[in-house]
Amino acid sequence: MKDRLIKIHRVTKVVKGGRIFSYTSTSICGNKKNLIGFGRGKSKEVLESIKKSYLKSRNNIFKINIKKETIPYCLYAKHSATKIILIPASKIIGLIANFIVKQVLMFSGIKSIFSKIHGSHNSINTTICVIKALNYLK
Repeated sequence: MKDRLIKIHRVTKVVKGGRIFSYTSTSICGNKKNLIGFGRGKSKEVLESIKKSYLKSRNNIFKINIKKETIPYCLYAKHSATKIILIPASKIIGLIANFIVKQVLMFSGIKSIFSKIHGSHNSINTTICVIKALNYLK
């Protein structure tokens, strides 16, 4: 299993005494065959949030059905303002996708697909949306 950090986000909370910083990190893990996991971690330190996200992504692994390195049928998912459509393609085409979508699909073992994102292109929402779409292949 390999891990990949998608994004680290710094969150600021303003209180009477000043600012309090905390960090959230988003990560994925997969074996590049047919397993994929997603996790988010929150902490007051960067390294702790990364460790938590890796641990959660390894605990949330699920198996997807892949046929000839692509998905068997079209998938659609929505999260927040992000909507994604995943369409199967032949081996020759390759991955035609956003950078975030491409990372998630590579870690799941999919090597040829078309994708289209409507709405928000936020990296965290896009990652969650792709994971939701792949979740339909259980």
